Amino acid sequence: MLGELQLGHFEEANKELEALPAEARTSHEDLALRAEFYSQTSSWESLREIADLLVTNWPEDAGHWIFLGYATRRCRSIEEAGKVLKEALVRHGKEPLLHFNLACYAAQSGRLDDARRRLAEAIRLDPGMRKLADKDPDLDPLKEADNSV
Repeated sequence: MLGELQLGHFEEANKELEALPAEARTSHEDLALRAEFYSQTSSWESLREIADLLVTNWPEDAGHWIFLGYATRRCRSIEEAGKVLKEALVRHGKEPLLHFNLACYAAQSGRLDDARRRLAEAIRLDPGMRKLADKDPDLDPLKEADNSV
């Protein structure tokens, strides 16, 4: 199923997910695959529902929180997504993508000082975040303000 997703064969991936036995549909692995599927198909409400289950049952995985943040931003608000990711920082303070996404949310909300600080922390934790920052339009307000990225 993951291979189908990586190749962009969403219909085939969905068929494989639906063919799983009922008892497998609530396993960690199945829910994580469904989250990936919903993320890649921009099914934000479904992703939010699955990611919420993942965070509730397996909060030790930062990726589940990131999915929940993405989905919350798309189907609710940046502010609510920010709350999700700030809660995740309590457990996963060294996860650069959490800091990066919070920088994006801050930039989009006009909180440029907060965006600078969070982006700097993301890059400190993973210098590869700079390349991601160069391409992410969510950081355009920050780039336009001071070319800090």
